[in-house]
Amino acid sequence: MPDFPSSILVTCAGGAQGSAIVQACRAAGATVRVLLRKGAPDPFGDGVNIVRGDLADARRLGLACLGVDAVALTLPLDASPEEIVRYGRNMLTAARETEVKLMVFNTSSYVSRLSGTALMDAKMELIDMIKASGLPSIILKPTLYMSNVATPWGAPAIMHHHVFPYPLPADFQTSWISWGDMAAYVVEAMRRPELAGASFDIGGPEALTGPQMADILSDIIGREIEYYPVPLGDFATRLTAMLGKKSADQVVAHYAWIHRQRSTLLAVDMRETISVLPIKPTPFADWAKAQDWPALASTVKAA
Repeated sequence: MPDFPSSILVTCAGGAQGSAIVQACRAAGATVRVLLRKGAPDPFGDGVNIVRGDLADARRLGLACLGVDAVALTLPLDASPEEIVRYGRNMLTAARETEVKLMVFNTSSYVSRLSGTALMDAKMELIDMIKASGLPSIILKPTLYMSNVATPWGAPAIMHHHVFPYPLPADFQTSWISWGDMAAYVVEAMRRPELAGASFDIGGPEALTGPQMADILSDIIGREIEYYPVPLGDFATRLTAMLGKKSADQVVAHYAWIHRQRSTLLAVDMRETISVLPIKPTPFADWAKAQDWPALASTVKAA
């Protein structure tokens, strides 16, 4: 098996997913370089090389890529479709000019060709661009992150109102994945450059409906939790307060498309993927048990 890359550039390292990738790469023995915006706090301290800049700055990206063997590409969650394509193009140019040997792209969400939604179309355009570039690459496409359950409105609803709210129909089955497990898959893909050109849907070990997740949360919290399929209009209102209307509308359009698909769209059979990327994903119950729900719920006062 080829040696693990000795040096890796991680983008969006200040976010929860990027930070988990940094930790996983360091644990695997790589020297890690991160791209952090000017003025952003350094959450890593000694042992991580920092280049100040962002994905919009092609010159700083070129500097960040100098001397690294691989790039773990994650894009900002609030990136617009236009930014997704532009940021990806900038990274590809920088990686090719500095002779990066492998790129692992975490799409951060489910993607599908010809969805008609701006976010997915932009990510598919970027995937096609990466594959056509000649740069060895592996694409990882997660379903939904378990952390979405513990949002600033989700955790208080669970703890104070005994309701698990999420904008999916009650019968939808989803293979949820944690940030830590997704980072482990990124690292495992880095170990397998012979898989360049491949794409993998990434999910957890079980496909759960909203009511099944509510039952699990009930056992953990010790109160009966009911599932509430949040109407997309209400979801849009909450997201607009966080992201602004334009970004919120794009995310809601993504969920509206999911609503129109079969209820098993996000139910991923991981057996084939695990045969080549041998990471054992965490069950939802184990993840939920490890969360400090009272602390999460205290971030927003009960209504």
